[in-house]
Amino acid sequence: MARRYCIIGAGYTGLAVAKAYADLGLDYDHVEATESIGGNWSHGVYDSTYLISSKDVTQYADYPMPSSYPDFPSAAQMRDYLRAFAAEFGLDRRIEFGAFVDDVAPLDEAGLAGWRVEFASGEVREYAGVVVANGHYWDVNIPSYPGEFTGTQIHSKNYKRPADLDGPSVLVVGAGNSGCDLAVEAAVTFGNSEISLRRSYWFIPKYVLGIPSSKFDVGSVPVPKLLQEAVFRSIVTVGMGSFRSFGLSKPTHRIFDQDLVVNQQLPYFLKHGRIAVRPEIERFDGRTAYFTDGTSGEYDTIVWATGFKTTFPFLREGLLNWEKGQPRLISHTFAPGVANLYFAGLVAPRSGAGMLLTNSARLLAEASLLQQRLRTPVGDLYAHISKASGEILAGGPELRWDVLRGRWLVRTLTQLSTLRTLLPGAAEPAPFVPTAPAPQQHSSEAPERSSATRALAGVVLRPILAVARHIA
Repeated sequence: MARRYCIIGAGYTGLAVAKAYADLGLDYDHVEATESIGGNWSHGVYDSTYLISSKDVTQYADYPMPSSYPDFPSAAQMRDYLRAFAAEFGLDRRIEFGAFVDDVAPLDEAGLAGWRVEFASGEVREYAGVVVANGHYWDVNIPSYPGEFTGTQIHSKNYKRPADLDGPSVLVVGAGNSGCDLAVEAAVTFGNSEISLRRSYWFIPKYVLGIPSSKFDVGSVPVPKLLQEAVFRSIVTVGMGSFRSFGLSKPTHRIFDQDLVVNQQLPYFLKHGRIAVRPEIERFDGRTAYFTDGTSGEYDTIVWATGFKTTFPFLREGLLNWEKGQPRLISHTFAPGVANLYFAGLVAPRSGAGMLLTNSARLLAEASLLQQRLRTPVGDLYAHISKASGEILAGGPELRWDVLRGRWLVRTLTQLSTLRTLLPGAAEPAPFVPTAPAPQQHSSEAPERSSATRALAGVVLRPILAVARHIA
């Protein structure tokens, strides 16, 4: 079987992966279910969307945004940027549009022999590996409440412009970044609006002392979480002051335990009486919504800004283990016990993802090359430095550090593999054996070492010693 890979999705993440694979000379098919480049930026945002992270932390590391762009580019500018990126590096010519993936299955138990991909057209192809980069902002989540609402309902994913709303009475449910934007847009359109909050949120201003707040989550060296929290709580204090003065409850959760909301307009409209805050919905009756505090209101439209479910309908049942609605992955990338299946962009960083995407895409390409030499999944070896988790929220420095040390590990193991083939009497590469020993078995087979050596191996050498036994 030819060593060709399948990259699913031609959005912000998929394009970065395609460039990284092309840069390393890896052959690939790039498939996109829709008819356009850009992913969610092409079909999943409303007309008035602007970035919440500044351009210098959102742009790819090897392709800066135009200097004419403002600090926070619009959705239209982001689409133009992604198309220009694809054209600049010839990525657009390799994208197959309208290619809907129906089924992805390993050719053997662990995926070491490759993968079978079936398309909605009925066509079946075999690949050395598959990169899942189709995003996690597409399968809408709409909560269920007793009763029935008979007015207009729309999820933020499907909202494009004020003409999609029936007014004048609009209730937005959820106060994430989209919810805040749409509550403000409804208030501008109809004079006022209301927003229903199930819980309290931490609101981060876009600027602090004239500096985009996303610039405070930079660097590639892990910073103690308590220090990061102290910095961001200070930003909130400067930008918001007292939550109660806005009619909001102060959040009871730690600042990084939930998504941060980067928005300055909602507090402004709250202070001007243009937006009113409601608690969680209790039930519906016709156009009337009853709330948990005993109050009620009549509405023409409800906008569900209630997020998304992470789903991969094309992946076979049992390939992934799930935790609180998210797949358990190693470094947000590798599924434990599975080879040649990679996940790209399945993380919600607190800052712009430009540098992170560029380097994580390079990691994927380098890991794909290394996997060609191994008889065990790369992810299981990577698990020595990064344990599997279903957590999707993460800070920028931690993520960038995780990718940097991952690339160091992969490159070191690749060099070790090359060195082994040059040793006198080195055997030819062993035939494929579809076994994937669990990481915990590796250490028990290692030779006796002094206590000092064992301590060093636990930090640096253990992954290298472990992989040496699985290099083909």
